[in-house]
Amino acid sequence: MNIQSNKWLLNRRHVLRGLGASIALPMLNCMQLPGFGATGLPRSTTPKRSVFLYIPNGVNTLTWQIEKAGADYEFSAPLQSLERHRHEVTPVSGLHHPMVIGKAHNCDQVWLTGANVPSSGGAFRNTVSADQLIAEVQGEFTRFPSLEMAIDGFSLAWSRDGIQIPAERNVKSIFERMFGEERGGKEAVRRRLNRRGSILDAVLSDAQSVNRNLGSEDRNKLDEYLTAVRQVELRTEKAEAWLDVPRPSLDGSVVGRFTRQMNRDQVREYHRLFYDLMVLALRTDTTRVITCMIGSEANGGAIPDIGISQTRHGLSHHNGDPEQLRRLTQTDTFHVEQLSYFLDQLKAHQEDDGNLLDTTQVLWGSGMSYGHSHGNANLPILYAGGKKLGVKHGRHVDFNLPKIGKYNVAAASDHYKICGRPVDDHARLSNLLLTMMHRCGVETEQFQDSLGVISEVVA
Repeated sequence: MNIQSNKWLLNRRHVLRGLGASIALPMLNCMQLPGFGATGLPRSTTPKRSVFLYIPNGVNTLTWQIEKAGADYEFSAPLQSLERHRHEVTPVSGLHHPMVIGKAHNCDQVWLTGANVPSSGGAFRNTVSADQLIAEVQGEFTRFPSLEMAIDGFSLAWSRDGIQIPAERNVKSIFERMFGEERGGKEAVRRRLNRRGSILDAVLSDAQSVNRNLGSEDRNKLDEYLTAVRQVELRTEKAEAWLDVPRPSLDGSVVGRFTRQMNRDQVREYHRLFYDLMVLALRTDTTRVITCMIGSEANGGAIPDIGISQTRHGLSHHNGDPEQLRRLTQTDTFHVEQLSYFLDQLKAHQEDDGNLLDTTQVLWGSGMSYGHSHGNANLPILYAGGKKLGVKHGRHVDFNLPKIGKYNVAAASDHYKICGRPVDDHARLSNLLLTMMHRCGVETEQFQDSLGVISEVVA
């Protein structure tokens, strides 16, 4: 077949139809709707919630490292604010992504995927992220299968096709998307959805007629496109099912808090606004899966509130300077304090015979441990919540100590070695991601290169 021939070229009508289908964000995290009954409303289920929070550029591992494993450990200085949550949090030491060691420039992209990053620096195609596999199960019962946020930076979420799902960085926009009135009213939305459905039907019909005449390479490309179209179709169906379901009614003071203008230089308040919005989304069951990049690897943001004018990226490349390291520890402490605030708010919301944290598992951490040399072993990882999901806490789970015997953070160069190369090859972040997936009903024996769940955190 001559693919250059006009006979096989898609005409302008096809292209326009394709554009009409692709401009809407595909539903990349919900491949079917078995949770919907004949009425179009989701069947009830016990909420199983997950939140993934990412900090960039690792930590000052010399002050971060907890030196004793087990239940009677002491929180290191940056983690002191977690003391009040001791029985709801598990620090984990020694985890890594095997296929990313030494390739730290992609560590934020693969934090939730563990995908193989080419050593040669060639073309990189990601794989599906753990949050999206959870969303495929728990997202059946909520208006939004997942919520992608970023205080600074980009999305942590990746579709089954390895496509990054865009993140929203504006609190007001996120709030209005979740709780605002539909533009033009429900009937206008219904008309738009019907038009979209018509476009999708036309695209699928055209593609079927074209597909028979394509070569294998072109057919594969078309199949990828059709997968995206089908995902849009499913998203459209779900939007229609939820159209007549009333959105949560919120007090005017709540609306005002999330729609007001914020000074981003007030970093603590700005961060807490994001965390408060996450709590609101979870407690209204608007979504059960949230990802949030707190800062980008290229920047990370200054924190004027505590006298830090440098970006986190700049501080992480400290070259051993004591003052730089002190400031890096300050920023580590600040970010953990915001996590503690988030856990406070989850615990404050009572539901049934427990609180919101009991049904919400939270993963907080970074894809890098030692920013100065881009070390990405011994990742800083905190796992919290999920008591009613079968998660247990109160211990420091450490995969390094059985191999090394004890830490010697006073000898910086020695400690940095375990942040550059894994001590235990079996201690994989994918094991923890698999554990979290199982807690939320994802039926799979393996995720990426996982070797099994982390039994120490399973009740």
